[in-house]
Amino acid sequence: MGKIFFLLLIFNFSLFAKTLDVGVILENHSECSQNALDILKDELNKNFAGTNFSPKITEKYYLTNHNIQDGINKLNANSKIDAVFILTCAPLENITNLKNNKFYSVPLGFGDKGYNVPKNLNYIYSNLNLNDYLMPFKDLNGITEIDVLISNMNSNNLNYLAKHTNIPGIKVNVLRATKDNLLNAIDKKIPSFLIDFNEELKPYAYSGLNLEKEFRKRLRAASLNYMFFKTQKDISQIVEVNPPIKDIYLNSDVASKIDVYPNLIFLQSLSQVNFSQTNYPKLSLKFAIKRALDSNLDLLQVKQNVFSNFYNVKVTNSKRLPQLSANMDYAALDDRSPSFKQGSPTNSVNSYLELSQVIFSDQINASVFIEKLALDSSRKAYDQQKLDTIYYVASTYVNILQLKAQFEIQMSNYNLLRETLNIAQINYNVGAGGLQDVYRLQSDVAGALSDISNIQGEIRAQEIYLNNLLNYPQGNSYTYENLDEVSSYFLLNQNLGKNFTFGSDKAKRIENFLVHGAINNSNSLKQIDNNIKSKEREYVANKRERYLPTVTAAGNYYKNNVVTPWGQNSNKDFPDEYWQAGINVSLPLISGGEIYYNGKVIQSELQALEYNKLSAQSQLSKQVLQTYTTLLSNFVQSYTTKISSDVAKKNLDIVKNLYAEGTITITDFLSAQNNTLSQELNHVIENFNLINSTLKLENLYGKSSLTMSDAERKSLLLELQKELGN
Repeated sequence: MGKIFFLLLIFNFSLFAKTLDVGVILENHSECSQNALDILKDELNKNFAGTNFSPKITEKYYLTNHNIQDGINKLNANSKIDAVFILTCAPLENITNLKNNKFYSVPLGFGDKGYNVPKNLNYIYSNLNLNDYLMPFKDLNGITEIDVLISNMNSNNLNYLAKHTNIPGIKVNVLRATKDNLLNAIDKKIPSFLIDFNEELKPYAYSGLNLEKEFRKRLRAASLNYMFFKTQKDISQIVEVNPPIKDIYLNSDVASKIDVYPNLIFLQSLSQVNFSQTNYPKLSLKFAIKRALDSNLDLLQVKQNVFSNFYNVKVTNSKRLPQLSANMDYAALDDRSPSFKQGSPTNSVNSYLELSQVIFSDQINASVFIEKLALDSSRKAYDQQKLDTIYYVASTYVNILQLKAQFEIQMSNYNLLRETLNIAQINYNVGAGGLQDVYRLQSDVAGALSDISNIQGEIRAQEIYLNNLLNYPQGNSYTYENLDEVSSYFLLNQNLGKNFTFGSDKAKRIENFLVHGAINNSNSLKQIDNNIKSKEREYVANKRERYLPTVTAAGNYYKNNVVTPWGQNSNKDFPDEYWQAGINVSLPLISGGEIYYNGKVIQSELQALEYNKLSAQSQLSKQVLQTYTTLLSNFVQSYTTKISSDVAKKNLDIVKNLYAEGTITITDFLSAQNNTLSQELNHVIENFNLINSTLKLENLYGKSSLTMSDAERKSLLLELQKELGN
């Protein structure tokens, strides 16, 4: 009955409450400003509940050029506005033109504004001791200067802080917080420390204070003071709040830009590490594969080898075509020669054109055949390089996904340790825990940050390698597909895993299917086959060389005595121009034994290639079976580690609550935490190991799911189902 009465009372108040129009001055149209409005609205509703007033935000003014006075003048012009809340990080100085019938609140101040303020101005502030916040910087190697940036403080207080801040060996510059000042600190490679409510400046600061909790506390105090002002109770015009909690964040991307990284001592003072949240372009796995197949430099080089071999075939084949050559002979006769006759020419130039055509040459035929096989081998090498490129790109892509999943787990672990460290510190302060708990957790927090840093380094290294494969600038970064999206591309992982039955005939059939397909599809084996065929043809040509002649037809057109003292028909017997045609037949009868021994060499090389083929087949079969076994193991491990991970997380939730209640020791908590971290990482690793095993198996099998058409995928599945007897 009492509860119903209370609800009716609230309803009655709300029905007859006087509406108070509230104006708000904000920094800009941003998510941060919207958040401020939501919090203020919530606090006003809570603090005016039960009164005969109902505040309502009816007008908003967004600053230009940080000029608060313009906002005050604008809102003062509206006679309905009863209160003005200045929720901006602009400098809070020289505010004038305050109306006596309105309430003004400035809740985001730092440094005492002084007591000569109107009764209706509520100023909420904190006095800062920068020595306490900045002292950890003395432990950073090579730091000689720091920029401290604050907006909500007047010039006198900024100067006061600069004079009374003393960090041994470090110059401290206290400045107005602006984006330009923060960027200037980055350019000068100076660490910056931001104390400000402006979330939009936060990404440009090396480090600073987290003021989220402080922000809500300030707005709650401002709304309470407004309620007291309207209900005629005492109002504290200037309200000093406790200094902000020592909740320090670090921006890792800024640390990278200025080349100043935190050491383990500095990390002990941090509450949060912010990592870059840049919206990088999306890179899907299939697009990465397409890009690599079009632009990978190693692949393009192998592709060019195919063109070279193509032209080699043309060059060899062209030896069968008619050949035309121009010839010229110059002769000079010494007048002391016995053949010299008085009055005869002492020099002459004879010329002729020779047209030849190979009618039959087994050696040329063999060369053309061998060059065609070499062309086919170069195509097989190109096909294999494409498969290898797909494997390298896909495995690198999957490795990045795995590292990013590990990064998320390590971040969750870090946040858990930070939260537990706060609990341990509170327990120690109230006498419910020991200092050793704090020290152990501080050490684990530092270790967790080190693990996070290592993973980030590994991600960067993998991205550099991926960019190299894709022929992109090495500094590129991307957002990636998730594990579920990538897993759906592959045929063999789930199909082979689900169809496996230990010790069954079906398992043997799967193995035979994989080995048989790998041997049939192997580009390396096809290249060896081509080498064998080349050697066989070379051997046949060598045997035939003694029995099959080379036959060439030739026709020569002669032009004699081009240069002679007597000119045309100087011999007085025959014309100087005439034709000669015939056929040349060449058949070696005795060649010193090189034909015989060359045949023996070819026979030996041919036998070596046969052994090489058998060895390659055996090696390929072994790799296929080993990779298939690994895939099955990963398939099982992916399932079992999921169970272990889920159980460990449930246990950790229980243990965490027990530690917070003081029921168990820090050792019990850390044991559960380490076990959970280990199980989660194992599960992630096994999930991605399954994909990597699939990639390797497909590479050995000679076909990639990532480049198959729908028809090819269906055909492969039908082959597998046929082999399994389904």
